[in-house]
Amino acid sequence: MARILEVAIERSRDGVRGDAMDRVVVEAPLQLRARGVPVATIMRTPGHDLELVRGLLHAESVTAGEITQVEEDAVEIACEPAAFAGRGLLASAACGVCGRVAIADLELRATSVESDASTSLQTLAGLPEKLRAGQAVFDDTGGLHAAALFTLAGERVALREDVGRHNAVDKLVGWALSERVNPAHHLLFLSGRAGYELVQKAIMFGIPIVASVSAPSSLAIELAERFNVALAGFVRGNRANVYAHGWRLLGS
Repeated sequence: MARILEVAIERSRDGVRGDAMDRVVVEAPLQLRARGVPVATIMRTPGHDLELVRGLLHAESVTAGEITQVEEDAVEIACEPAAFAGRGLLASAACGVCGRVAIADLELRATSVESDASTSLQTLAGLPEKLRAGQAVFDDTGGLHAAALFTLAGERVALREDVGRHNAVDKLVGWALSERVNPAHHLLFLSGRAGYELVQKAIMFGIPIVASVSAPSSLAIELAERFNVALAGFVRGNRANVYAHGWRLLGS
């Protein structure tokens, strides 16, 4: 399934209107089936679907066997449908995990990130440009979020794009799980707002540092503080706001 669609538009520029063509990001449903029974629907940008599902199930603590793509718009999961009971999984690309978990619930499923990993603010300053350089589909559309794993020295390891911020992180975590990446030696960098769902996903995977070009939410800060994760926002050029565990971010 295509990730980009050409559409006819009307463009206004310098007071002149006219017909034109534009390239937009595809948003399409992906159905999750547990032994043939539909259990959830994800609105996502097609591509890396198995990684997306693997990362989402990991974040939601759903234990599953083999995950296979049975059609271009459906994924089959080898587990009982009952494993999804009471879980409000993604209904749209914007909502993250609908039926959001509270900190108390997360404490039952995750522990503090015990890694002593750190990086420098100088390293963070170079990440927006490195992230942007890897956003191939964004270049065509301007309509995608991105999430990337970097080493603590600032080397990009993997990047995923999606119309949904949460989907991009799930795809990235799904890839990292399949590649057996050690999260303790990496940081997560986000192209947009650092909502608490994204910090939650980082905690579930064990990533010690999360940074973003935009703002975090109050609950994201609370989660990061509680689970020993450094959180930085507004990382743009030589600017950064540090919201939690600044000891992991060295330099002035």
